[in-house]
Amino acid sequence: INPRVANVEIVCAADGLGVLQDSCSGVIRKEDVRQFDKDAVEMFRSMRPGDVLKARILSLGDARSYYLSTAENELGVIFATSVVGETMVPVSFEAMQCPASMTKEFRKVARIQG
Repeated sequence: INPRVANVEIVCAADGLGVLQDSCSGVIRKEDVRQFDKDAVEMFRSMRPGDVLKARILSLGDARSYYLSTAENELGVIFATSVVGETMVPVSFEAMQCPASMTKEFRKVARIQG
């Protein structure tokens, strides 16, 4: 993750494909993180290494990776681990909280349909 892009590994796909036999590479650009206030996006406050995300494929990027987007309410981080190793709980669309330390960390959180 750098200030402009996050490089991700695609390990699962919807539409009946499930877990992929071989993972693929993907790129989430700063402008594809959310629908509003795109210039104010800070990549490290949106996702972190090790997070599990739900994203949509926008297009085939280059020969090595797909361009992905999290710019919908249902897309974003669905699983994250805190710095103390605990599974974090979503507390808003832009933050998750560690249940052990009660520390909040910024993320672009996906709204999970129950």
